[in-house]
Amino acid sequence: MKKNSLGIIGGGQLGMFLCQAAKKQNLRTVVFSTTENFSAKNFCDSYFISDFNDNTKIDKFIDSADFFTIETENIPKNFLKKIEKKKKLFPNSNIIEISQNRLKEKKFLNSIENIKTVNFKSINNFDDLLKSFNLFNHKAILKTCEMGYDGKGQFKLSRENINKFKNSKLKNYILEELINFKKEISVIVCRSQKDIVTYPPVENIHKDSILRETIFPADISQNVKKNAISIAKRIANELDLEGILAIEMFLMKDNTVLVNELAPRPHNSGHWTMDFCKISQFDNLVYSIFYGNTRKPNPFKECRMVNVIGKDYSKKNNYQKKYNFYDYFKDEIKELRKMAHYTFTD
Repeated sequence: MKKNSLGIIGGGQLGMFLCQAAKKQNLRTVVFSTTENFSAKNFCDSYFISDFNDNTKIDKFIDSADFFTIETENIPKNFLKKIEKKKKLFPNSNIIEISQNRLKEKKFLNSIENIKTVNFKSINNFDDLLKSFNLFNHKAILKTCEMGYDGKGQFKLSRENINKFKNSKLKNYILEELINFKKEISVIVCRSQKDIVTYPPVENIHKDSILRETIFPADISQNVKKNAISIAKRIANELDLEGILAIEMFLMKDNTVLVNELAPRPHNSGHWTMDFCKISQFDNLVYSIFYGNTRKPNPFKECRMVNVIGKDYSKKNNYQKKYNFYDYFKDEIKELRKMAHYTFTD
């Protein structure tokens, strides 16, 4: 019998777009959400609302689909392992585990020949913090090893605020040297057992550690472009990736590239592909899962993607008239929450 159903762990906007991509291929989607109201609710064929401890619902979810994927990496490891005992997960739990932990991720990246990250140190107490802070010339960012995204769990350190952490429980933190980079870029790679494709590098503009805008193509030299794509492919091959992976990078002033972090799922910086590529990042993930191959993205126009954050959502009618607007159907507006995005061509 043909396998035709996809289980998606997480029901946010990435899950919603994945449901739409699957529907184009006449595939069924089942979403597992830990919240009552979620973006993908009206786009999936069925769903389970549960926490990660309800074994009965988890078993039913696993039995409800042929293949599984994620739209967030912040998922308990035992939940992922439980799926893998019965079904195939894209990407596999080892890859997700690496990306869940900043320290593990940095060590993995630096183990690949000619791939580098910023300098970093493992922090488990205030003494560690002080030594490493001095080593990094008093310019550093303290981050939780796990569960941080969109700037959460991150603290920019200075001589003025370092002592505030004296009585903090600092177990499982990482200190990263603060660097002076030229720009931030990212590459999305999709890989199957048969082939591998990359989306061209894009330039990303962040504010308060949240992506605000993505520009395609990135304004970079051909050499930098080739290097960024080569790095993305090497990481995907080293991981033996089946599925999709976004690689965020720093372009330094001397045109070298440092890898910042990995996301083993579709990525915010790839939303432009829905309107300006023949095959979007979501389409390609579906192809890699159900057909065991990938398709060339074939981008056809220069463009921009802008996130609609917090109260900017009140201008939604204006955005809808002027741009390709995508509502995330969030149940409430929060200050730094991604509420929607829009794309346009210059």
